[in-house]
Amino acid sequence: MSAFLGPIHHWLFNKILHIEDRAFHIASILESNGKAEIAKSKVKEYGQRLAGADLAELVGDSSIHQFMYSLISKVEVFEAGLVEAAGDDYETVKKGVEEHGKMSAQEAVSRQGEKPEDLESLYKYINDSQLEGMPCDPGAMVEPMDDGRLAYRHTACNHIQNWEYTNCPSSKMCGIHNAWLKGFVSGLNDSAEYSVEQTIADGAQTCSALITLSK
Repeated sequence: MSAFLGPIHHWLFNKILHIEDRAFHIASILESNGKAEIAKSKVKEYGQRLAGADLAELVGDSSIHQFMYSLISKVEVFEAGLVEAAGDDYETVKKGVEEHGKMSAQEAVSRQGEKPEDLESLYKYINDSQLEGMPCDPGAMVEPMDDGRLAYRHTACNHIQNWEYTNCPSSKMCGIHNAWLKGFVSGLNDSAEYSVEQTIADGAQTCSALITLSK
């Protein structure tokens, strides 16, 4: 089956690894804030990390599509379970996630060797890192605006179905995703800003955010 793995599967796997790394960062925040026991329990339940594993060996003889879908579900449920466990430390976790996003962006820029200097380049970095379900799922729509900003929208949420396996409110998980994106965008270019207008998790029909790059 590994012979059928293509660039798109490795691209998707890399996005999944971003979520996994963020989830383990959340676990470390919980451990530092008096919730070590529950954090370790969640980590044990999750099992062996995907980071460092060979994708072809992981897939084995499984259907690639179903396997990747199951990985997305597993990592998103894991992260939501950790955020649920945060309880009153949610804002602390959210702040830590924003810092993780910034750090992830700086690492991505270092690997590429080129800092994004325009909105199109910024979005490419986002699209290569932010997990939005399977490639066949409805993804982000981007639209340049007359004032130089980039509208970043979704007509469907690819995450809620996984978050709902836990008791963590979807609005809180959406806050985690957007905090990470805020940090990620600022980490790509310190003149860039990500701001949320509305979200499906909070009852809107669409998710809408703006990406601004000051000259």
